[in-house]
Amino acid sequence: MRSSLWRGSSALLSLAALVVTGCTDAGLYAAGEGGPSGPDRSEFKGTVCVPLASGEAFPVKVLFAVEGGAGVDRAIVGKTVEALTAVTTQFSDQNITFSVIGYHAIAQGFLGSFARDERVAQSIAQYNAFQQTGPVSHRAPLKLAQSIISGDMQTGCRGQVARTRYFIVLILASADTSCANPVFNAGIDDQCNRLLPDEAQCSSCELARVTEELKAIGKKYGAGEVTIQPVFVTDAPMPDVTARYQAAAIARAGGTELKQATSDNVEDVLTSLNYASLQRALKLKRLVAMNRNALSRNSEVLVDSDGDGVSDLQEGEIGTDATLTDTDFDGISDGVEVKMGLKPMVILDAAGAPTGENIDVIKGCNYANDEDGDRLNDCEERVLGTDSCITDTDGDGLPDLAEFLGGSNPLIAEDLADDDRDGLPNVGEITKHTDPISADIAFQQERGYGYAVKEVAPTADGRACYELDIYNVTVVGTQKRPSPDGTGLVIPQGTNDIYIYFQVGRDNDPRGTGIGSLFVPQIRFTPPATRKPRGIVTFTPDDFVTGL
Repeated sequence: MRSSLWRGSSALLSLAALVVTGCTDAGLYAAGEGGPSGPDRSEFKGTVCVPLASGEAFPVKVLFAVEGGAGVDRAIVGKTVEALTAVTTQFSDQNITFSVIGYHAIAQGFLGSFARDERVAQSIAQYNAFQQTGPVSHRAPLKLAQSIISGDMQTGCRGQVARTRYFIVLILASADTSCANPVFNAGIDDQCNRLLPDEAQCSSCELARVTEELKAIGKKYGAGEVTIQPVFVTDAPMPDVTARYQAAAIARAGGTELKQATSDNVEDVLTSLNYASLQRALKLKRLVAMNRNALSRNSEVLVDSDGDGVSDLQEGEIGTDATLTDTDFDGISDGVEVKMGLKPMVILDAAGAPTGENIDVIKGCNYANDEDGDRLNDCEERVLGTDSCITDTDGDGLPDLAEFLGGSNPLIAEDLADDDRDGLPNVGEITKHTDPISADIAFQQERGYGYAVKEVAPTADGRACYELDIYNVTVVGTQKRPSPDGTGLVIPQGTNDIYIYFQVGRDNDPRGTGIGSLFVPQIRFTPPATRKPRGIVTFTPDDFVTGL
């Protein structure tokens, strides 16, 4: 859980990350500048690059499934234990965790979840003492791996699962005999059974099928990647051809190439495997700018000094404080309470003291937590019905916060919807910072944000980079207000917090959860004409903070 994950973006605010992608391609953005300008408009120019997929935001979960028991040379077992210990202790990165399965005729989860503490060492010790007899089944660990990783995916936050690489390492020493032992291995595919009496072909077919099922779990639950890597360990002068053939079938189905080792070099082979974070070709999917302190409603720009989604004018009418995001201090912002029919005002008794009547208690959540880092706390998300584990609940490429403040629906994908029928889809309205529920064509032309995007030379390590120009961003004269981060600082009058979201994702996954980076410049504006900085705000890739 996290309450603040974006650091260094602003001197006054510690802002949380938004991790989304959308279905808008960079090529759909304008190629040049346009639109009116003036003292109450700001412009931002610079270059930003796709972030490197590494660290806490990109977990790697490694599951070792190791054959043991009768028939496995104790020299191989001993060296494999040393190899597993070397691999699990060499990584200091907190983003890499491990699970361990031992198997022979059946599979046993020595560590049925993913960890990186003393439980890993204990599970390796259990494998060392593992004794089991019967026919060898490589199906068994692959089936158990399905259960373990599917459980992890279902209980994990969707956003994190989408960036997780699941790496299953199957360490085998002999041939599978599943097709020769139907009692032990019920449910073998009919097409594979048709290959009998050739048991080697039947088992290879079945192992490939089960491996494909294991990989398919990743697609079912939206995981970043599932890879299965078999390692065939043997000290025999003439390796078992059947075992090697079956291991190769698992490798092909698992998206890898077979690795072969002996007891002497199994540690070298295991430590040389690729335990890196998810690496996929990423590209710009959506660029969104938002002035947190300016609301676009019915062809008007309204000042929202505290950025809670309720204009200063409306706050005066309903009796809430336009400089406090949460007037009654119950953990639910004024904007969320107004939208959902709650009462955000402080009710006083005859003596002028707060009665506490409007304190909304939302069970099962913590007001201090913002699990997905989208600047809506977990209780606010529960009230709104959004997912506290992902910043873009509906997957339309717009952060829940941007949709909530902009007036669109964060629960329903709106890339094709046009509620006000003015020719601009709701997604486009949020991107341009106009009103999705009023036909405001003239307002769009006058006040709509503009974007120019040009792809430039990639980084030395191959990550895509873009030259960005964001212009015609309206700024307003806000009231001075206390900083929402609890530091006691006062945010000066006229301060506008501009959020610029750089959202990237996989080219072939328009609705998938991707990676978000955020830049938060501040503009001071005193009506009618004083703006600081006076000119264009520039930025570099280092100004964008990658989120989770």
